[in-house]
Amino acid sequence: MRTRWIPLPEHTAQFDEIMGVLWSDYYGAALVGDQGEIARLPHKGCRLEVVATAESSHQEVNLVLPGQVIRYKSSFCCLDRFELPSGTTVGLWHLVGFTLRLVSDALTPVPSENAGTNLALASNGPERR
Repeated sequence: MRTRWIPLPEHTAQFDEIMGVLWSDYYGAALVGDQGEIARLPHKGCRLEVVATAESSHQEVNLVLPGQVIRYKSSFCCLDRFELPSGTTVGLWHLVGFTLRLVSDALTPVPSENAGTNLALASNGPERR
């Protein structure tokens, strides 16, 4: 009996979408989105927050914690590559079992120490003597 290939629906991942990295005997490692479809990443360099981790055969991947951000580097010969916070590049197959969330590329500025003080002074109005 021949195994018949049935293509899975695909979509481009959206910001804040939760994706699981699953293993398939046919596809290999694949990102699967909210609706059970294969999720394609929108562009090289996009950022993915680690929501949950799993044990990996790669030592550096085992050091990644939930809340850290990894970056999609590119696809090389149909193999997706990711840069860990340590700078190490790994393949998607090293992340099987992980749950990832696509996050915005815009970095939110860290407020300065004086931001709260300046805001409080501004809200009190002009100083009277």
